[in-house]
Amino acid sequence: CFFVFFLFQPKLLSKELLDLVASHFNLKEKEYFGIAFTDETGHLNWLQLDRRVLEHDFPKKSGLVVLYFCVRFYIESISYLKDNATIELFFLNAKSCIYKELIEVDSEVVFELAAYILQEAKGDFSSNETVRTDLKKLPALPTQALKEHPSLAYCEDRVIEHYKKLNGQTRGQAIV
Repeated sequence: CFFVFFLFQPKLLSKELLDLVASHFNLKEKEYFGIAFTDETGHLNWLQLDRRVLEHDFPKKSGLVVLYFCVRFYIESISYLKDNATIELFFLNAKSCIYKELIEVDSEVVFELAAYILQEAKGDFSSNETVRTDLKKLPALPTQALKEHPSLAYCEDRVIEHYKKLNGQTRGQAIV
């Protein structure tokens, strides 16, 4: 999910808000996305596109309403997507869900995915020290994966091993 801040009119329809956010991201394939809020239990509730934004049952505990722009409908393969912006938003959504442990992934797959995150963000491998520093800054290694192994250094070594294999890949290839 992505944070985007908007001040909007009381009569604004949810569909119009989705259109505004989609235009902010220059997104053409907006049918896969939606806008949601979390209820008191932490579950996502999707805005109904044919209703006004302010007609939804938002949590009452704070005056500020936080809305999330998220992938709502997943597809079998990203090869069905036509636009690069859509592919990148799917990548960012998956990266966020894995890091926040909303999607359970085997730790070895997490290490491989972390290598792709590094390739996307930093380009080709340069040195072990640089990778270790970058891994501390990037949201790449979920807490659970770190807990399953003897040390942070072990996890970083596994990522480095995968990362070295990605040399020469473009940012777009790493995203895909």
